[in-house]
Amino acid sequence: MSDSVIIDPLTKDDHAGVYQLVHRERLRLEPYFPVTCSRCSDPRSTRAYIKELLARRKKHELHCFVMRDYEGGDPIGLVFLKEFDWSVPKCETAYFVSSTYERRGLTTMALMWTLDFAFGTLGLAKVYARVAPDNIASCKVLENCGFQREGLLRQDFRTHDGRLIDLYLYGRLK
Repeated sequence: MSDSVIIDPLTKDDHAGVYQLVHRERLRLEPYFPVTCSRCSDPRSTRAYIKELLARRKKHELHCFVMRDYEGGDPIGLVFLKEFDWSVPKCETAYFVSSTYERRGLTTMALMWTLDFAFGTLGLAKVYARVAPDNIASCKVLENCGFQREGLLRQDFRTHDGRLIDLYLYGRLK
């Protein structure tokens, strides 16, 4: 394991590694990444999901990046830019890293790289994130990346088991 992270755009060849990552972390991810978890239920469905993500990237509807701990390594996490509103322009970010790689600063580095892409390459004015209030580690990642807490969204997200939960809204301007 290293103390740096490689960020690559998601490719069709990442399907096996993404499936393994989601499979290993499913219990932890499922409440907050229900779509990714449900779409990565087996290698074949993961391949179809990635194909859809790549098609959405071509339309600038979604960008997904793979975190790796070394060049060419298996995925250790994902970072998404999604829910684009080009009239502002802004988007939402979401991310996760394997529990093996938590608390090493890798997610912060990956998010900083993704923000450079969002503000520089895509020309966005704002990136926001919604995070469960009990996810203290994610709140720290956002704050370390210059996000400010903008408010509380009450009963804003339905988890995989049907519960409606509150979310903090964080935002970062260019």
